[in-house]
Amino acid sequence: MVKKIMASAGKPANRHALPKAKWKILLVGDYPSSQKARAEILEKQGYAVDTVRDADEARARWQPYLYDLVLVDVERNPSAAIKFCQEIGEVASPRQQVALLVGYRPPATTASAHSLIPKDEDPKYFVDRIRRLFREVA
Repeated sequence: MVKKIMASAGKPANRHALPKAKWKILLVGDYPSSQKARAEILEKQGYAVDTVRDADEARARWQPYLYDLVLVDVERNPSAAIKFCQEIGEVASPRQQVALLVGYRPPATTASAHSLIPKDEDPKYFVDRIRRLFREVA
């Protein structure tokens, strides 16, 4: 499966559109309105954010060393999201973080993620959690 990810991983379609920023985030989620709001919050803080709809699209875009954080919403399809996190965890750089955006009921297994970030929290708390993840690897 790892070979499949590496073989299908190409440059993201909108990679050229990402602004020059210190940290790059791949935001995976299938709720367009909440995904857009999270991306805007992060971009205002100076992060470069690339968005995809689901684990399949994320799998096609992800590459080792391209993103510093993969932030995955697990609400609609937790098994596919967690499987994707486990797959990239096998080949990710040691500095690359994986975090799950979770609702009120986190998934049963979270071994594939470095952190759980509640989705419905205050935007300041959300940004603080992201900053803490980056401080851990800086």
